[in-house]
Amino acid sequence: EAELEAELEARKKQYEFYLHSFFSNENFSRFEPLGNLSDIGTGSRNSNEAQESGKYCFYTRGQTIKYLDKYDFDEIAIITAGDGVGVGKVIHFMDGKYALHQRAYRIHPTSDAIIPKFIYYFMHAQFLEYMERKSVHASVTSVRMKMLVEFPIPIPPLEEQQRIVNILDKFDALVNDLTSGLPAEIEARRKQYEFYRDQLLTFKELSA
Repeated sequence: EAELEAELEARKKQYEFYLHSFFSNENFSRFEPLGNLSDIGTGSRNSNEAQESGKYCFYTRGQTIKYLDKYDFDEIAIITAGDGVGVGKVIHFMDGKYALHQRAYRIHPTSDAIIPKFIYYFMHAQFLEYMERKSVHASVTSVRMKMLVEFPIPIPPLEEQQRIVNILDKFDALVNDLTSGLPAEIEARRKQYEFYRDQLLTFKELSA
């Protein structure tokens, strides 16, 4: 388990390295404002509407995804926190039906010139730094619609976009996927350890 944890930490650093290497602005010559490439809006729901047994993902301002029995949108979207501690850090990718908090933003790509996942990864690499530059406070506290609309997105050829997305998808699955990546392997080893521990430390009562 310790070896797997060390491997996971190393892979996370490797992922971060490639993420920021790919999305260095000096690698691109053409940029477009995010507002020219997508439909941007917010949700209308409150956090207290969440249901433990809800059917659809309910995105609020935090990293943890909640659930709801109703959905507001059925689309491909990048979702990010509109205010709070998650500003510039909480970024989700969604393809399907979901509900959305009133202070979370949805970014639905509408241009054929951009791959949605490319925007998602670029925001992971650059959005927090962009928000820190644009914020009028010492720390980032909220996202204004104008900030999102003006956020510059690079537009390399679609083949290059897909190549970058494919590489980052593999890293993302390796370090974050709870069903097939390193986190899944660590959890499996932990359960295996607990099983054998319980088996070895369970004793039948000896009869007199």
